[in-house]
Amino acid sequence: MARVMNVVFGIGIAVMLFIVVLLGINVFYPRPQVEDFGCDELRVAKLASCSENMTVGECERLRTQQMIEEESGEMKECWDRFEDARDIYNKNFFLITAILGFIAIIVSMFLFSMINIAAGTAFSGLALIVFGFMIGWEATNDAVKFVIGLVIAVMVIYFAVVINKRYEKNKKRK
Repeated sequence: MARVMNVVFGIGIAVMLFIVVLLGINVFYPRPQVEDFGCDELRVAKLASCSENMTVGECERLRTQQMIEEESGEMKECWDRFEDARDIYNKNFFLITAILGFIAIIVSMFLFSMINIAAGTAFSGLALIVFGFMIGWEATNDAVKFVIGLVIAVMVIYFAVVINKRYEKNKKRK
């Protein structure tokens, strides 16, 4: 029963730590929103030109035509600014989660005597790293991803070796 509880609490720690870190990032470093750039307001202001005597179909055709024309002008510039800000955010998000995930894995090594806490902390660190890679994949330079991925992979392998050596020492004592 104790092993089952260790697994349950380890998974719970991993999930909750992962959620808390993501919420913390969103609180202190919010994701850019389209509304922040006024693209939606620009679109609504531009598209509010249907007259009362138009049918719904005529109005939709007019709005579609306007949207096509605007894509090459003001709307495109607005969306380009938003996409640039989103790319910067995604790259920074990748770096933040990689660092926090790295720290979580290191902290888990110091908690090894409490296996469920250590496992939950390590798993949440790995999940943060993977999630950060997914979010920042397109926005982050391949060389940066490679170096960070290599450092984290070496660290995880090293810690796995350390854990296995500790486990073998404990097994021989018994």
